Amino acid sequence: MSKKELANEEWDFSPMEKAPRTTIQRALLWELDRDLGSGREPYMKSGEYRRAASNSFKGSASGVVEAGKANEKTLPFEDSFNLRIDWSQPREELVEQFSAWLESKERSGKMMDKPALGKPRDALTMLRKMAIVRLKANGYSLRTAGQIFPEKKRFVESLKKINWTTASREVEKAMNRRRNNLKIIERSLGGKNWKSSLYQNA
Repeated sequence: MSKKELANEEWDFSPMEKAPRTTIQRALLWELDRDLGSGREPYMKSGEYRRAASNSFKGSASGVVEAGKANEKTLPFEDSFNLRIDWSQPREELVEQFSAWLESKERSGKMMDKPALGKPRDALTMLRKMAIVRLKANGYSLRTAGQIFPEKKRFVESLKKINWTTASREVEKAMNRRRNNLKIIERSLGGKNWKSSLYQNA
């Protein structure tokens, strides 16, 4: 199979290794959506990524963000907050972040105990599997990728830890799950196309 030219942004996800989990998850969904026809540029060429990376990912995408106190009347022992929720994040990440948000309120004296934090970064592994699939689709093997992209040797080496044979199957499963999720999103939007709805502010 002849090798096709492949831009670094299409497969080299090594910059994501320094990104927070929430940004990695957004990158994964962005790239899955690209493969499903979103028509968007690679995540690492997006304005969102450039803004986050230029600030060393400080203040970048976060699943649960407090947007200030709400004006709603509350009962005793209650507070009312406006929260911004990033639905691109998996349930576990949102639960963790909401727990962290609650923990940040401990200084108010209203919290009773602290939650445990910390989960493996599965989204980064899936991005690596997508890199493998894209390299293979363009005619590269692990050996030839290392030869053609010597400046990306460290990231290519990280792909050795992943089974190249099963990577395609696992990425396809992830795409099928995302495809079904997008159908549900469209139904919740009254049939409005997900491509314009999800990315209208990108």
